[in-house]
Amino acid sequence: MKIKSESVWVDGIRRHLKDLQEDMYEGASGAERKARYVNAFEQLTPVALDVLQEVNASLLRGTGDVSVDSPRPDGHSGLIGSWQLTWPELAEASNRMDGKPLRPVMISAIFPAGFTHPHLVAGGAVDPRAASIVAWPMQIASADDAEQQRPILWAIATAELHDRIYQSSWRVVP
Repeated sequence: MKIKSESVWVDGIRRHLKDLQEDMYEGASGAERKARYVNAFEQLTPVALDVLQEVNASLLRGTGDVSVDSPRPDGHSGLIGSWQLTWPELAEASNRMDGKPLRPVMISAIFPAGFTHPHLVAGGAVDPRAASIVAWPMQIASADDAEQQRPILWAIATAELHDRIYQSSWRVVP
């Protein structure tokens, strides 16, 4: 699918700014925002799974498994859902800095307490009080909006894969 020139990069930021100005998420206010987030997550799921399957096929020789963690409480009055990719070499590897197991490649949809709307991030939960959060606004109100996120999802997934290589070695990729 050809990506519309503005729909991901410019339109996403414009919609983000409108949400902030109106204190709404894609037209929803108050508790209705959580329902809108869950709906956006569901619309994005087929695209996110397809991206992770494409990463699996093109970079991991099809050895990986893709899974979904549906939106759930994040432990701090917010919500988090994610799409994950793991494979045998990753499961066997450990972090070269601290010896801990490596986590799956993860694209997360976070909606921290106090936020106007959710965001897409690499990895898992973030500290909403951090000085900086590297995230993309999750401006999804339709299946077309979800499809337009494909380049963002690819960027997140490959950044996550690169991070697993950094954390361990090139041998983590089959």
